[in-house]
Amino acid sequence: MPVLFLQIATEFATIASMLSPSQPIQPGAEDKLAALRRLDKSRAWNSLDDHLYCTSCKSIISGRHIEVVGGTNGLRALHLKCSTPGCLSTPADWIVPVKPETVREIDFLFRDNGA
Repeated sequence: MPVLFLQIATEFATIASMLSPSQPIQPGAEDKLAALRRLDKSRAWNSLDDHLYCTSCKSIISGRHIEVVGGTNGLRALHLKCSTPGCLSTPADWIVPVKPETVREIDFLFRDNGA
């Protein structure tokens, strides 16, 4: 009986490790910028200091903070995610932040119909 329990526990632990979230990879600056450019084709990444607004957790994140995860064991594809704890957003959830003065200018133009 103990051998059967150990076998089941081992199989469960193996399955759990496959289903658990990937740990972030820590690439060098050049490799991280290359990963951002390859995995997030919806925007031009000029540097790791480019900032985005995460619509899920309402945080401003930079390329330096975005996590590169997966890909290390061959079972999961390499992908990007927000670095805010508990946030599971991906590039589809990020937008370029708008400066407050720009919002005021747009609001003024539309509120008064530009007159």
